[in-house]
Amino acid sequence: MAATLSVKEVNGASSGTPTTVTASRFCTDDLVTPGVVSPLVRPAAGSNYSYVKSFYINADTTPTGTINNIKWYTDGTIGWTGVTIQAKTINTYTQATGTPNTTGAQMTGGADASTLTSASPLSVTGTLSNPSTGKISDYVLIQAVVGTTAVAGTLAAETLTWRYDET
Repeated sequence: MAATLSVKEVNGASSGTPTTVTASRFCTDDLVTPGVVSPLVRPAAGSNYSYVKSFYINADTTPTGTINNIKWYTDGTIGWTGVTIQAKTINTYTQATGTPNTTGAQMTGGADASTLTSASPLSVTGTLSNPSTGKISDYVLIQAVVGTTAVAGTLAAETLTWRYDET
């Protein structure tokens, strides 16, 4: 039988308490569910940043065989005026930092997430074999980059996709 997987978001000083998510919201603090607290801030000049979001995939039940060949991607269109998303992978969790309610620290080495599509996805290291459960992948980090042309208000939802092989 196929494994049951979930996406986990990690926040705070340690990776000891990940939260299962089906949706996430960018903000200017290290929060998993900010609601309307700590919204993104449009800068007068230059760019502001969300706090970095850290995600991984988790096996909630054991796979029949092995889970590997993990990919992460977008539909190729981030429909937010004045806002882009950067993405990259890391193998060790690091807490997001910045100036709360103003800007996150700029993530370095990320790719424009709109270029990461099903035809050219982000490769994510990780494998898990029967009879194991738990964390499978490295962390995918994403960060919103807010420019001076960003529009105020709630932005439309964007779909981010995980793909993997289970043999």
